[in-house]
Amino acid sequence: MELEIISKYPGKNNRPTPILFVHGAFAGAWCWEEYFLPYFAAHGYEAHALSLRGHGKSEGLENIRVHSFPDYLYDVSQVILSLKTCPILVGHSMGGFIIQKYLESCKIHACVLMGSVPPGGLFFPSMRMLWRYPELCRKIYLINMLPKNMWQYVASFEEIRDLFFNKAVTVETVKKYLPFFQHESYRIMWEMTGEYFLADTRKNTTPMLVLGAENDIFIPPVFVHSTAKAYNTQAHIFPGMGHAMMLDKDWQAAADHILGWLNEKGL
Repeated sequence: MELEIISKYPGKNNRPTPILFVHGAFAGAWCWEEYFLPYFAAHGYEAHALSLRGHGKSEGLENIRVHSFPDYLYDVSQVILSLKTCPILVGHSMGGFIIQKYLESCKIHACVLMGSVPPGGLFFPSMRMLWRYPELCRKIYLINMLPKNMWQYVASFEEIRDLFFNKAVTVETVKKYLPFFQHESYRIMWEMTGEYFLADTRKNTTPMLVLGAENDIFIPPVFVHSTAKAYNTQAHIFPGMGHAMMLDKDWQAAADHILGWLNEKGL
């Protein structure tokens, strides 16, 4: 399986440990490319982002509906093995959950969870979202079913902005990113909602930074705090931000916080 990997390299003052960024559902490596990859490369890190199978420019789009959680976990583990040095892992949303499962059997230098699916899976976040935003849930379901050229008839740009971003983000910015979003595997959404793939927090010995966004509809702060508690740490919540922190108007606040934490860890 040929996977897309987007990389940015530091010019000088290289740090010894690379960073691998893992995207969430409906996205790809592209979501890290504009801001986070060049930012961390400028601060001395080899910065890599992969597109899971069926995402971005990776192979497997024809089977996107049936890719499984073990498939995605395998993709991440293979990319890690391809790097010269064991990396720091940064995962967003579904990508954060994949990292949590990876850490059950492997130890790395450090990891960062951004708006991550909690170790208990998607069931409770999904039920909360369905209760509070039933119409948005219906539209997300339709968007994942219908061809992309019909998405504009399902949800307005303002609704899509409110799903992923800070309300201060312009509609023009939403229009810029929307073509890159894509369908997601039905199978993995069910798997993250069930009991079989819950993350076992007791097996983790890796230093972990847990981040969330105040206006995240998918993974609101209450679940970010529960994730941090499960891993015996404290969460940091960014005010005003939406779910897609790496593309938010205030993305650098998140990047600066991660960089500061890595510096504290000597990485």
